[in-house]
Formats: sequence, structure tokens, C-alpha cells
Amino acid sequence: MGADSWRLWPARALRRVTDLFLPAPMRERGFDEKALLRARAFIRVTLLILTGILVLYTVWSVNQGPFDPVSLTWAVYALLVGGNLVLVRLTGRFHEITIANNLAGLSLIAILLHYTDGIASPLVPLFLTALATTGNFGGNRAILYFFCGFLAVICGTYAWQLYGGDTPPDIHRRFAFLLTALLLLVLSNLSSQSARTKTRRMLAQARDAAIEGRRRAEQAQAATEKTLIDLRDAQAQMILQEKMASLGSMVAGVAHEVNTPVGLAVTGASQLRTETATILALAAQGQLRRSTFDEYLKVVDELATLIEKNATRAAELIQSFKEVAVDQSSDARRPFDLRSYVGEVLTSLAPRIRHAGHKVEMAVPDGIEMDGYPGAMAQVVTNLVINSIVHAYPDERRGGTLRVAARRMDGDMVELAFSDDGRGIPRDLWSRIFEPFFTTRRGMGGSGLGLHLLYNIVTVRMGGTVRVGAAPQGGALFTLTFPRISPGRPLEPTASQLSIDHVAVQ
Repeated sequence: MGADSWRLWPARALRRVTDLFLPAPMRERGFDEKALLRARAFIRVTLLILTGILVLYTVWSVNQGPFDPVSLTWAVYALLVGGNLVLVRLTGRFHEITIANNLAGLSLIAILLHYTDGIASPLVPLFLTALATTGNFGGNRAILYFFCGFLAVICGTYAWQLYGGDTPPDIHRRFAFLLTALLLLVLSNLSSQSARTKTRRMLAQARDAAIEGRRRAEQAQAATEKTLIDLRDAQAQMILQEKMASLGSMVAGVAHEVNTPVGLAVTGASQLRTETATILALAAQGQLRRSTFDEYLKVVDELATLIEKNATRAAELIQSFKEVAVDQSSDARRPFDLRSYVGEVLTSLAPRIRHAGHKVEMAVPDGIEMDGYPGAMAQVVTNLVINSIVHAYPDERRGGTLRVAARRMDGDMVELAFSDDGRGIPRDLWSRIFEPFFTTRRGMGGSGLGLHLLYNIVTVRMGGTVRVGAAPQGGALFTLTFPRISPGRPLEPTASQLSIDHVAVQ
């Protein structure tokens, strides 16, 4: 057993002895803690008084004999206090038993004063100390009753000594001292009782306020968490809408672009059918000449070339769009060549780029074999291109140049740089452009989710980083660095992953 255990042993022993006299209901779980603390304090003080009485009985019995009237009075007093504890244990009536015990105790105090020189008894300071201690238990009315009873005992003893002939020479001074002490004890006990009552009331109010504050805080936290969940759901929905919007814009552009070669192919086929019908009619009439047939063959060759060229062009556009659209929709992982795939994405975006009056320069070397999510790459390139078209050229300025470049880096990393020669991004906005819903074109077609979606894809989906800076030609420069082999599919990004604390600027 350690040193701390030895020091705690008396407190544990006192607690066990105290709990022996607790009524049965108080020892059950869930009982009022405040009432239990008051009951334990009362029992401990009563045990202390009982111990003191037993010590005095022992001392008096040794000096005067066990059958001396004072010794017997101490014995009766000890039995009375012990019986008080037993009755409290059996009935749980602290208040009634305490009043009965005090009344009987006052009678025994009167007897003890009678046998020990009355007002001049050496026991008077002891009784005053016990009076000050026990007066702390109970309400103001009980305190007044107890002190009035003790005052009656003192006054009776004083009158008995005055008229009994056994009068100490300083009895009046002692009596005045006792009255003053009793008055001070009454005032101090009433004052302390009032202070305790106010303190308990203040503590109760503070406890109730704390409980109410905690309840309100829990309600506010629940409301905040619900709002946060709703905001995340709304943000996820808006990001999905942004992806679908860019895909829809690509669909419209490709549809417009495919319309021209398909129309030419249809026109060529229609003309070929007309020419063939004319030749068949001439052959049926026997009027087909060699020169006419040779001319027909020349026209057929030209129309076949036209149909093949335009059909091939339409097939390329459709195939390019199909791969990009499927990748963005399914987000499946597969190997792909970076140059070829970026070229396909730019081909699918060509109608939008030409409509805005710009051109694209691509400097991506062959041989960068990626193992990852082509749909993520398509979304990144699409968002960069659309962001430049919408934001980089004010007043719909035409003739801009968009540049896409890539290179292999050490550690099996890839760097992809996208730049334009537009008006650029002010330096004070570099740290904010990846925030959700931040846009400089609010109400003019800007949702504020394009670059935020790009940032999430690069940092979370592709396991890379994004840097923003100024291009040498004066526009904006976005530098993406990511592993050639993308990490495994991560969980949904958390709030910490959606922060921009580790976005680098240059």
C-alpha cells in the first residue's frame, strides 16, 4: 500500500463509518446528492460530539469514579447522542430527532452545570463550542430555538446560584460574559446560515444557468451540424451541376461542330445518288456515251472523297467526345497517354474555343503514360479552358492564345502548366480563387465553383498540388503537379481537405 493510500485511509474509514448511519433510501443510486451531503455532514459532526462525550466520560470516571453524578450524566449524554444516530439510521427523520435530542441535551447540560460550579463551571467554554458547532445545522428557526433553550439553562443556573447561597464572587461578570457570548453566537450563526443560503441559491442558479447554457449550446451545435451537412450537400450538388454544365456545354459545341461534316456528307451522298440515277437512265435508254460515263466517274470520285473526309471528321469528333464524356461520367480508372488524351479534350472543346475567337497551343511530349482517372484530367483541362475564356479576356476580346504544356519530373511526377495571355489574376486574389463560390463575375455567368472543383480534383483525386501565378506573357499561369500513377480511390473529401491552407502560389 503506497504513501497516498495510507494518507487516504482515515478519510475512507470515516466515510465508511458515516455511511453506516445513513438511512436505507439515501444509500440507493440516484438519491439527491445535495441532501446526501448534508446528511453525511450531520452524522460526522454528531460522531465527533459523541467521541468528545465519551472522552470526557472516561476522564471523569478515572478521576471521580464511574458512579459519580457527573460521570453518569456524561454516560447518559453519550447514550442520548448514540441513540440519536440509531434513530436517524432507522427512521431518516433528521429534523425531529435533532430537536428532541437538543431538548434532552439541554436538560443534561443543566445537570452538568449544577454539579460543576454552575456559571463558573469549567465546562461552559466546552458547551459554548459545541453550541457554535451544532448551531450550523438547521434553519434559522431551529437555531433560535436551540439558543433560547441554552439561554434558559444559563439564566436558570444563574438564578439558582443567586438564591441558593453558593454564589461565586464574579458571578455577575461571568453571567454578562455568557450573555454576550450567546448573543454573538446567535448573530454569527444566523449570519453564516444566511450566507450559506445565499451561496446555495447562487450555486443553484449558476448550475441551472450552466445546464440551460449547455442545452442551448447542444441545440446550437446540432443546428450548426445540420446546417453544415446541408451546406455540404448543396455544395456537392452544385459541384455536380458544374460538372454536368461543362459537359453540357461540350455537348452543344460538339453537336454544332459535327453538324458541318455530317451535312456535307449528306449533301455529297444526295448528289451522288442523283448522278447515279442520271447515268442509270441514260444506260436504260441506250444513250450512255463514254465521255458521259468518264465524267460520272470523276464526279463519283470527288463525291466519295468528300463523303469519306467529312464522315471521318465527324467520327473523330464523336469518338473524342464519347471518350471524354464517358470518362467524366463514369470516373473509371485506366491507363492513358497524356498527350493523346489532352488532345482529345481540346478537340472536344475546339468549338467553344473557336467561337470565343481564341486558339490553343499544346506542348505535351509523347510517352507520358498515366495510370489514373482520365475523367478527372478531362475535367481539369475543361475547367482551365473555360475559366480562361470566361475571365481572362474582358469585353469578349478575341485572338487570345491558350497554352498547355507538360513534362516529366523526378520521382515519377508530372507537371502540367496551363496559361493564357489575358488580363491575369491580381496577386491579392491568388489565395482566394480556389475558395468555393468565390468569383469576380457574380451575376455575369460565374458560379465560383470551377476552380474550386479543379482544386479538389487535383489535390484529393489526383493526389497533387496546384500553384497559381503570373504567366510570362502577362496572363494567368496554373501549374499542376501530380504523380503519374494516381493514388487509390480516396474517401469523400473532409472539411480539412477542402481547405486551401497548402495551396502554393508563385
